[in-house]
Amino acid sequence: MNMSKKASLIHVYNILNKYSDETHRLTRKQIEQYLLLEYDCELNRKTLHDHIQTLNDCGCDIHFATSAKDGYFIAQRLFEPYEIHLLCNAIYASHFIPEKASNDLIQKLLATQSQYMKKDFNKTVYMRNMRKTQNREFFLNIELLTEAIQHNHPVIFNYMKYDINKTLVKRKEHKYRVHPYYMIYANENYYLICKNDNYDNLSHYRIDKMQNITIDEDAVRKPLQNSFDPYDYAKSKFYMYGGKEERIILKCKYRILDDIIDRFGTDISLQPFDQNHFLAIITSSRQGIIYFCLQYLQYCEITAPIELKDEILNILKNAVLNYSS
Repeated sequence: MNMSKKASLIHVYNILNKYSDETHRLTRKQIEQYLLLEYDCELNRKTLHDHIQTLNDCGCDIHFATSAKDGYFIAQRLFEPYEIHLLCNAIYASHFIPEKASNDLIQKLLATQSQYMKKDFNKTVYMRNMRKTQNREFFLNIELLTEAIQHNHPVIFNYMKYDINKTLVKRKEHKYRVHPYYMIYANENYYLICKNDNYDNLSHYRIDKMQNITIDEDAVRKPLQNSFDPYDYAKSKFYMYGGKEERIILKCKYRILDDIIDRFGTDISLQPFDQNHFLAIITSSRQGIIYFCLQYLQYCEITAPIELKDEILNILKNAVLNYSS
């Protein structure tokens, strides 16, 4: 098949990028086979050699022995494997990024590596994150909030919460209108720092729980003092467990339903108990659930196992003694 030199040059790079690395080198014959199979492209020995030399001249860093019998491979890539692992793990762990958006972003990162590294990553690292948000507007939210911040406009949105069916619903019927300043990562979540229309105190909202954002282009946002540090604000406002996992039943007030789902994900059992309470059946480490229950002492209690409930009681008795002395 006739093909321009520019196109065949790109095809050679794509083959090396996908099929070669330091432990998987491609001979000239293998490159020719892949070119024919994937692009219906035939190159003679000289043209292939010239293409690889051109790619090297452009900074692609393709290594090969003088005889080329040991094969060619891309020695340096945009990302090192450890960087890919770090970035992909961070994306998997970020529950505020929807699952499909996470997978799409990770595939873009893995496309910079050989297929062998990609297979190794999927086999040894991937574990589904059941805490992923259901809000598919997350990246659109970031785009709109960035635009509003850059152009000093307020934003209007619906703020969401989970119901007992683990579905995002409107927290209030009316829309929120705020003056956005910063987006920050804190407490395992991504927040918008802003001011409300009705008062000057700063507020923060989970970006993954914002929906239907619109920019009020006819208004100018409230000013913010120049000395404000968003990360100092985060430190003053925002909070992993080990050990054997156990099946634990909590009786909780509905006001911490979002916190329960945020902390333990949607792969848990939730059951209505009465008008004010629900039951959460959770698999967690003993120390982890103790820590959680002490944080939410006013809003939840352990109903099973009994020995874990007794352990909480002993901790509280000791705490009373400490505070009474």
